[in-house]
Amino acid sequence: MKSLLFRKHYSMLFVFCCLFIFSHTVFADETYWKPVTPAELQIKTPQVEPDADAEAIFWEVRLDNKKANRLSYKHYVRVKIFTERGREKFSKFDIPFLKGKKVEDVAARVIKPDGTIIPLLQSDIFEREIVTLRKIKIKAKSFAVPGIEPGVIVEYQYREIFKNDSAGGERMIFQRDIPLQKVTYYVRPYENMTLIPKFYNMPEARFVKAPTEEGFSMITVDNVPALKEEPYMPPDDEVRRWGYLSYQSFDSLFQWSRVSQYYGSFLTEIFKPNKEIEQKAVEITSGAVTQEDKLRKIYDFVQKNIRNITFDPRLTDDQRESVQFKEIVQVLRMRTGNVQLIDLLFAALAKSYGFEVNLLLTGDRSENFFTPEKYNNPGFINPAGIAVKVDKEWKFFNPGLPFLPYGKMVWYEENLNSMLVGENGYIWKQTPLSDISTTVVRRNAKFKLTGEGALEGTVKFLYAGHMAINRRREVYMSSPEKREEAFKEEIKKNISAAEISEFAIENFEDNEKPLTYSFKIKVPNYAQKTGKRLFVQPGFFEYGSTPVFSSSTRTNDIYFPYPWSEKDYVEIELPTGFSLDNADAPGDVGDPAKIGQLKIAMSLDNAKNTLKYQRTFHFGGGGNILFPASSYQPLKSLFDSFHKADTHTITLKSSSPETKQ
Repeated sequence: MKSLLFRKHYSMLFVFCCLFIFSHTVFADETYWKPVTPAELQIKTPQVEPDADAEAIFWEVRLDNKKANRLSYKHYVRVKIFTERGREKFSKFDIPFLKGKKVEDVAARVIKPDGTIIPLLQSDIFEREIVTLRKIKIKAKSFAVPGIEPGVIVEYQYREIFKNDSAGGERMIFQRDIPLQKVTYYVRPYENMTLIPKFYNMPEARFVKAPTEEGFSMITVDNVPALKEEPYMPPDDEVRRWGYLSYQSFDSLFQWSRVSQYYGSFLTEIFKPNKEIEQKAVEITSGAVTQEDKLRKIYDFVQKNIRNITFDPRLTDDQRESVQFKEIVQVLRMRTGNVQLIDLLFAALAKSYGFEVNLLLTGDRSENFFTPEKYNNPGFINPAGIAVKVDKEWKFFNPGLPFLPYGKMVWYEENLNSMLVGENGYIWKQTPLSDISTTVVRRNAKFKLTGEGALEGTVKFLYAGHMAINRRREVYMSSPEKREEAFKEEIKKNISAAEISEFAIENFEDNEKPLTYSFKIKVPNYAQKTGKRLFVQPGFFEYGSTPVFSSSTRTNDIYFPYPWSEKDYVEIELPTGFSLDNADAPGDVGDPAKIGQLKIAMSLDNAKNTLKYQRTFHFGGGGNILFPASSYQPLKSLFDSFHKADTHTITLKSSSPETKQ
């Protein structure tokens, strides 16, 4: 659906919640299947990509907005399976559903090369819970495809119905994760209105009247290669072929002026003089000397003293939606508000104290690299925070997100063209990109190594910047037990045999301090024993890691969300009777421009027979996070060198006839 519905947090003025509820699958009395031709049955090899595991003979989507405030999608897909990987990919389906959405007319069947048809029975479809989020159980209609094997055709169809939605702002996806011989969108707009498409990463196309379907227009694109998923690639909107639908098209300057007028009039209402707010602003800032200190006190007040119902796990979404205020001063009186109301109270308090305050509207860098010229439609930006001019410099705030420290933004709203809307107009500003010094993980460990290769000791992780923000955001609504479980699973992805105990999380609620995880760990057979020698990887925190880039070729550009740095310190007390045999540290790795650098130093404390390992790493120096595909080979070589150095192994040799523990 629209990008607005997939924002990482609620917008300032409207809460768009994806609430997932039960929806009964309705089977049509008669499902219409297009005839399968003999040529389709006998297809032996892919036509679009020679090495495809499966290929869509056609992918049809009917987008129907005939009724006001009701939108439906009818999907009909016919796929030819060529390999075992293709069979596995299409053997199971999940169709998730959410509040305001129904899934109807689900049907599927398999056609063998000899024409034999194996239908999906109603009893083959079941409903299951795929995740629980904030007391919301996300469910899906699921089914396994019967009789699927290489050589067959699989076809399926279903309808999605959305309430209170329209075709304006919808995306038409013309490129997916399998090759498409033909993809067609049939679109029916609301009566007496015209939908205007704009296309990205593909040639312009035009709607033509659908010959057999009343009120529908259609666009067809042939022979579309699969969208190749690659590590660290730009967001989908920047690489896939797609179109955006609008009900009206204006000159872009006119569009942005209308957006400014709408939100400007809203701010005028929010900023109406109010003695209660003015007095509170003076009280809050009492004792502060600088403008920065005054604003920080206002930020801390609204973030820490106003109950944030959006992030209160005790409430249901219905309870959250029931909290409504006609005036922003009521948020102050009741000490209660959701994300957007807390942000607006911050804006009102700052404005009443004399700060110049604007509303911040920006895009989402995890979806696309928004610019007003390329994405010249208001649907691509949303209220994202508050802009305040501090000592002649615009700074950006979002206190309604409890995991955001003062002056910080979520990563996907950094480094974007953004609209600052005031009461009397708007300006465009680029939001800043954090540098390598602000997003840091510090990892410390102190171990004892046994003569049999077991490693045991204490570990501590300290996250700051985006690394801390992301982790807090992902599990903010989870219980402490779930947070612990999630981190343990992360550790065990690389060290499956790890035994973790005495786990503790510190500073989770204090976003101004590093988010800290500490625990004891035991890893049997961490070091490999061969005769009198132990082969040990001193870089514990990179143990079990794999190369970032494995493919020898690259289709898409390379894109990292933000610059970051890492600092590791590891002590390993060597087993009695063992000494260093081959323990040279790997050399420094980096590029001439210092975009990425890795330095590793090792030393031995002879008195304690303890190896000391220090590692410093950064990537994204100078704000370099986007690289053309032509840079792939040198970039891959750089990261391969990082990985080789990080997984460097040293040798310990026993001087005793028998190994001692």
